Amino acid sequence: MKIEPTPYYFYMALLGIFNILILATPFVMISSPETGELLHSGFALTCHQLASRSYCFYPDDSSFGDCPKEYTRAPVLDSEKGLAYKFPVCARDLPLYLAAFFGGIAVYKTKWKDSRKPPNPLFFVLALIPIALDGGTQLVGLRESTNELRAITGIIAGFAFSFYFVPMLNAFFLKRQKKE
Repeated sequence: MKIEPTPYYFYMALLGIFNILILATPFVMISSPETGELLHSGFALTCHQLASRSYCFYPDDSSFGDCPKEYTRAPVLDSEKGLAYKFPVCARDLPLYLAAFFGGIAVYKTKWKDSRKPPNPLFFVLALIPIALDGGTQLVGLRESTNELRAITGIIAGFAFSFYFVPMLNAFFLKRQKKE
């Protein structure tokens, strides 16, 4: 089976590397703090990185969970469970990026992988409503969201994203080839 270098594979490779770096950052921070700091600071370009809205890895009991509710962007925090190593993106972005990757896998099994025309935009708007409501109501101070709700809304938006972005990449990069 020959794999043609299409925008889809480029997209999936970049998302795969991006997600691996996100997931690896807390562990890199433990073994190589300088490299971990570099990774963590690189992700500041994509996220606010507030600890109170993020997930942490707790090496003392090898668990994952909400970070301590502190208003800090520090990658390593003190907690009741010992040191907490924060993922470099928040509890909304981490599932969003992972869901975009898994959405890309789902795109592979559909006509959208090679399409230059995305699905009806109404479906994407519908997928963005939960994240807009959750993030918007928090932003204007009506309420404080939870990491669980942030994760759910991130998953919905991230999964839908691939079904629209892959066809847009195809349209942009394959525009000289024969039209569909």
